[in-house]
Amino acid sequence: MPFTAHLRKRESKSGITTYQIVAEEEAGFSTGKRKRFYRTVKGSKKEAEKAMRNFINELENRTFTKDSKIKVKDFMHQWLELYIKDQLSPTTVQHYVVQTENYIIPVFGDMYLQQVKNIDVQKWIFSLQKKSPLTGKPMAPKTIKNIFLNLSAAMKKAVMLELIPKNPCDNVTMPKLERFRPDVYSIEEVEHMLDCAKGTSMYLPLMIEICIGLRRGELLALKWKHIDFENGYLSVEENLVTVNNERITKAPKTQSGKRSIQIPATLLTLLRDTKTERKANDNDYIICQKDGSPYKSDSFTQKFRRFLEAQGLKHLRFHDLRHINATIMLSLGISPKVAQERLGHSSYQVTMDIYSHVLKKVEKEAADKLDEALFEKPSV
Repeated sequence: MPFTAHLRKRESKSGITTYQIVAEEEAGFSTGKRKRFYRTVKGSKKEAEKAMRNFINELENRTFTKDSKIKVKDFMHQWLELYIKDQLSPTTVQHYVVQTENYIIPVFGDMYLQQVKNIDVQKWIFSLQKKSPLTGKPMAPKTIKNIFLNLSAAMKKAVMLELIPKNPCDNVTMPKLERFRPDVYSIEEVEHMLDCAKGTSMYLPLMIEICIGLRRGELLALKWKHIDFENGYLSVEENLVTVNNERITKAPKTQSGKRSIQIPATLLTLLRDTKTERKANDNDYIICQKDGSPYKSDSFTQKFRRFLEAQGLKHLRFHDLRHINATIMLSLGISPKVAQERLGHSSYQVTMDIYSHVLKKVEKEAADKLDEALFEKPSV
């Protein structure tokens, strides 16, 4: 929209003359209101008139920014507090905070918002590809993208607030995302792991993971009331996470996460025997510490890691047990749609994307069996 402007002459008590430029945008159609912008300049009226023309040019070309000396670290903290904290789940907010404090502020924190240029962001992305400031190892493209999106969203808000003329994160070249291939155990390795776990407190959680493939938070939130022993079903209704060292129970992130899963007979017997042995009540946690309290997320992950190390087993992330469950199901020819529902994926496509390599193997085996059944004649 076109802008108009005029000058207001001002004189201070000490006799210094300044001019305030008052620019107005044409009234908006929806609101009928004019939007005003101000700038104060020193000098002669002729100089002020020149500054006014430049000011109008900035406004009409959308390069205007409010006079601001806000540092990136201060703006990021304000952005998290005002626009993120109450809008997202506690765990997501915690991810934003960790990314901001560990990856963004150490690089850009002491710079003013208007100092951050596209080239600075691009160099930062390249540096993360080479080495993480925390581990010293190259960072995964997906992790880099998540951190970058944090900064980009904050800078987008700064543009909307007219603190910077444009987002320095626009048109940045990102590392190519790699197709995720989960690292899993073979059937023999799974059997060996379960044999090692017998007689320990890790046996029940490992059996649940291998047979059902819950997310960590879903496993830790399980109570005996979630087991239907009569019909052999497990209900996933809650997710237990740890935020700022405090346990928080919340509903699954998506509607598909809330689900009912048929329990294999061997696991159902183990659950029934465990409940009887503990003399547990319905509201007691299934996976719990000696005093009956639930585990904190990181504590349980460390417990799993110590178990692997003590038994001399190949390293796995705890989440990889979920991938093992999915891989076994698909390798046995179980429908991807059934796998999606049991895993609680938000869509069928998510299952297909993650496990496409397994499905290709299953498809090859199916083609070979079809060929054998139809065309390979037994020799006489």
